[in-house]
Amino acid sequence: MKKTVLALIALSLVLVGCGGGATSLYRWGEFPQQTYNYMSERSKVSPLEQITRLEKDIEKSKAENRAVPPGLYGHLGLLNLDIQNSQRAAMYFQLEKQVYPESTVLMNRLLQRMGATNSSGVKK
Repeated sequence: MKKTVLALIALSLVLVGCGGGATSLYRWGEFPQQTYNYMSERSKVSPLEQITRLEKDIEKSKAENRAVPPGLYGHLGLLNLDIQNSQRAAMYFQLEKQVYPESTVLMNRLLQRMGATNSSGVKK
């Protein structure tokens, strides 16, 4: 009898522990798929369409009061470079640096290659 009661208690604790997992801090949306599309040579999704989808994801994240995932703004910057929109690319690289300071070195290098900043990351 005691073993049965203990087994039921253990089972209920396991079930309670498995239910209702924590929600993600970020709203990933289509970002993983769009990253794959960008890297895939066989992608049939144009950079402009990818930009549109990711910008919609940003709006949804803001509407849900959730953070935009790390790398999304940087990825939008790369997509904008692909369509020759360097001003918008620089804006997204700067935004990535602001939101995720740990990306500063990479974003500064991308900006520097674009000719948009000097070595300290300050806009020319």
